[in-house]
Amino acid sequence: MKVELRGKTAKIEGYVNVCERNSRPINSERGAFIERIASGAFTRALNRNDNVGLMFNHVRPLGNQKEGVLELREDAIGLYAVATVTDSEVIEKAKNNELRGWSFGFVKKADEWKTEDNTEVRTLTDFDLIEVSILDITPAYIATSISTRNNTTELIEHRASAVVDDVQVVEITEAPQEKRSDDFNVDFKNIVEKLRGKE
Repeated sequence: MKVELRGKTAKIEGYVNVCERNSRPINSERGAFIERIASGAFTRALNRNDNVGLMFNHVRPLGNQKEGVLELREDAIGLYAVATVTDSEVIEKAKNNELRGWSFGFVKKADEWKTEDNTEVRTLTDFDLIEVSILDITPAYIATSISTRNNTTELIEHRASAVVDDVQVVEITEAPQEKRSDDFNVDFKNIVEKLRGKE
């Protein structure tokens, strides 16, 4: 995660998730399993939803794509995000190097299960991307919540990086413009008046 602070705005960017990478073991009712996101799954999700929300810790809205605060794309590595944040709390936490990484919330549409080296592996091949979150807490890789959307109750799953991101914070301060002295302004005004008198 890279954070660029400029005045009252923070530009935060980085990989939300790396595709085709195995997660650490996840405990569930069916036992421990490994999970990976299939390449192309994020692209399909973004093609269906062009207004993914940006949130703080999956709780507080910070904006969305249509408001211009979030850009998302899947490249050869995974899902890359660029967020422009003006929220004072997030900016303060960025200044204090308290941001920890990214997470995302989704609703599964399709997955595949198979066994590799005596371990079950789940590959998420299709899902609806609901939101992307900036975190200031050490992310748990897996979490779930229940949500109602379009009069349907859905299970929203949250995923974060298996390790805390290396967060790089850069603060850019613009040099103040040099103020011209009153004497300079008076001299300039006198020169202009003299030139006008010669016309």
